[in-house]
Amino acid sequence: MKKNIFAVFLIFSACLLSAAKKKAPEWIIFPSSVYPSDVYMNGTGSGETREIAELEAVRNLSSVFGQTVHSANTASKKMEQALSDGKVAFSSDSSLQQNITSQIEAENLIGIEIAEYFYNSPEKKWYAIAILHKQKTAVIYENLILKNDESLRRAVAESEKVPGTFYGYSEICFALDIAKENDRLLKNLSVIDFDKGTEIGNQIVSLKTVEAAQKQFAEGITIYVSLTGDVDNRIKSAFQDIFSKYGFKTSSSRKEKYSLEGRYTSEFSKKGKVTYCIYILTMDFADRLEEKSLFAINLKGREGGTSENDAKNRTYRVLEKKISTEFSKNFDTYMNSLSFQPED
Repeated sequence: MKKNIFAVFLIFSACLLSAAKKKAPEWIIFPSSVYPSDVYMNGTGSGETREIAELEAVRNLSSVFGQTVHSANTASKKMEQALSDGKVAFSSDSSLQQNITSQIEAENLIGIEIAEYFYNSPEKKWYAIAILHKQKTAVIYENLILKNDESLRRAVAESEKVPGTFYGYSEICFALDIAKENDRLLKNLSVIDFDKGTEIGNQIVSLKTVEAAQKQFAEGITIYVSLTGDVDNRIKSAFQDIFSKYGFKTSSSRKEKYSLEGRYTSEFSKKGKVTYCIYILTMDFADRLEEKSLFAINLKGREGGTSENDAKNRTYRVLEKKISTEFSKNFDTYMNSLSFQPED
């Protein structure tokens, strides 16, 4: 009889032990009871696979930082090179798996790690919790921001050495890129530790300050624009509009350092009921003081219309579009070439 009772006790104990093993961990329902909110930030997730659960947990945690507006994929070549050289930083190494970091904007994963995961057999579902240690992560953000601020200040100082030049402009634009990244990092730091974010924000050069400096620098660049054959000045206006978007001024004085000069020719031909405008536009963008061409553009083609006036207007619209794309593309390429090659 005693043996039977003992056997039943062992079976009962084994059942309790098995049930205990299968019991869902407390962090699934009450994460803060396991990872106190004064120490950690957390996010939980669930899914059919462990990977899905972990990905959802990381997304839920990183979502507190809001949408990322800046991405390394759209950064200038100057910024890409600076990131590669370690002169500027937008994130730190993450302990998260590759399949997670490849699916989420990496710059929002600083300090995040998967703490635990659990498989619920009856539900056939995985659970995971991602955590971020506030104090440790705040230190990481602080170091990144201060490092970037040093690079930003150097770029601003470099631009001040060569006022009124495109090289100086490229430097102040680089400083602006860094300022935007630091602004994002600072906002994330403030979410983690508001007081620390305020403290660091008072130490670094603000985004608004750099924006104002870039605007002021651009206003110090004036470009001489001259185009023969442009009777209606529509083509010239298209170029002036582009320079205006950058913040540059244009002038009719040949004394300016930079110039955009060219020639526009057109002729009409008729085929049946269609009148064609055959056009050629050649422009040279140059540094007059250095006596060197920066780059040239050549646009040619033909546009048809019901009359000469219609064909001419169609041609202007096509040219305006080509100028806004082709010229802007060439100008951006030129500006990127100035990244590490200062003007003499």
